[in-house]
Order: sequence, then C-alpha cells, then structure tokens
Amino acid sequence: MRERAAALALLLATAAAAASAAPPRQDYVLQCMGCHLEDGSGAPGRVPSLVGQMGRFLRVPGGRAYLVQVPGAAQSTLDDAALATLLNWMLRTFSPGELGPDFAPYVADEVARYRAVRPADVSKLRAKLLERLAQAP
Repeated sequence: MRERAAALALLLATAAAAASAAPPRQDYVLQCMGCHLEDGSGAPGRVPSLVGQMGRFLRVPGGRAYLVQVPGAAQSTLDDAALATLLNWMLRTFSPGELGPDFAPYVADEVARYRAVRPADVSKLRAKLLERLAQAP
C-alpha cells in the first residue's frame, strides 16, 4: 500500500511539474494576450504594441529591466524561469528585427533581480525610456 501511495505521489508531482512548464506561446495566451492581443498589436492609446517595439527597449539603459518590471510581467503568476522564457519568446516573435547580434536572452536570476524592484511610476519610466530611444542614434 505504501509503495502505491509513493508511486501515486511521484506521478502527481511529475504531472504537476510538466503542467507548470507550459510552452511560452501558451503562457502568452494566458498572461498577455488579453491586453496585447494575439498578434501583439495592443490597443493604440491604451495598451502598447509589442510588434517592432519591444526589442527597442533593450537598446537603452534601464530598458531591459523595464520589460520585466511592467506590471503584467512583474506581477504575473509565472515563476522567474518561465517569465524569462516568455520574454525571450515575445522578443523573438514580436520584435526580432530590433534584436542585435549580441542579444542575450533573459535568465531566471536576472528576472528575479528585476522583479524585486518596483518602479514608482511605470508610465513615467516608459516615457523616459521612449525619450532616450528617440535621442539614440
């Protein structure tokens, strides 16, 4: 009886681990698509488009952290590794032309560090980063 219970517990733990390792497209559908839409286009004036834009933030100081710190990412239920995987997928899917040859994918430890810091005003931070982008060569 104990062997069966142990085997069942192991089976359930394995199934739970597999379920939590959802592919990034599925995580996008569940975590992001409600606002950014299926194609990443967002809603002009309300929700920023990811298409051709997301990768631009990697070009300016603070932009890499910002992508993790936006409320939808920072407060998502995804663990740090899954969020890193999702952000990498989003960048490659919606903004591949903005990724340079030196693009370094996010990793879990980095995401954890950025998530630990919450900007006081995300809208102001975004505006500041966009200003920096406008001034960049």
